[in-house]
Amino acid sequence: MRRRVFTTEEFVAEGGTWGQLRSDVAQGRRVRIEHRVYADGPDEPDDFEKALARVLASKKTAWGEVAAVLHGLDGVKVTTVPARRRTAPMDSSVVTVQGVECTSVLQTLIDLAECVDDLVWEQALECALRRRAVDIDDIAALLPAMSKSRRHGVGRIRRVLALRPIGAPPTESLLETLMVQIIRTIPGLPPPVRQYRVVNRHGSFVARVDLCWPELGLFIELDGMQQAGQPVYDAARQTAVTAASGWLCGRYTWRQVTATPKSVARELTDLVEQCRRRLPATV
Repeated sequence: MRRRVFTTEEFVAEGGTWGQLRSDVAQGRRVRIEHRVYADGPDEPDDFEKALARVLASKKTAWGEVAAVLHGLDGVKVTTVPARRRTAPMDSSVVTVQGVECTSVLQTLIDLAECVDDLVWEQALECALRRRAVDIDDIAALLPAMSKSRRHGVGRIRRVLALRPIGAPPTESLLETLMVQIIRTIPGLPPPVRQYRVVNRHGSFVARVDLCWPELGLFIELDGMQQAGQPVYDAARQTAVTAASGWLCGRYTWRQVTATPKSVARELTDLVEQCRRRLPATV
């Protein structure tokens, strides 16, 4: 949980005084970041806090990476202090997030397309879709109107949207998005089906798997932060899916996907080859 960053006006409105604030800073209970902007605690501000403080000090609307972090969009980190906006927003609506005025999620995605790479923008997009904060049509409708000054962003948006299978649901987590991005690096492997319902030979529901290739007989299970009893449940679920479908399973953890993506890709490539050897030559 992030610590509070606040202005002197907010501090006074809550009943504090200038003298109390100066005393808190001197005793290490708070730290000054910008003129008339402070944070709780003695620690030096990180990049996000510096950028947010700049926004609060200027009394402007947060946008770009700062707005994305406030909205909690996946994958985005603040790397620079926000510069002055050079182009007019496509969506002028403003929302308040954690007490800070921000651009809408739609406008934030448009702005992000100019300052992050394709992978990060895709992670943010899938998060926004998952939360139903935007839909694909919202974004696609703005592309023709985006000016030449946004040409890099337009190109990025078009590239990422072109990679999404038509009608595919959003990924269900950042981990799933990262896995989809790893899968894309394997030559000849088509995009997986997302959130597939597995049924047994009687037509009864068995489980919904994260990612799969029904034509190959392969499914992926992803393990994030596990709770007590989760490994036992996951193992039983995997057994049930395999028993009902005969498919092979690739199971990967957050650490594997984030720390050793090339190893995950190699292992998955081997699984794909095993599945293909099990199929008739026409498949």
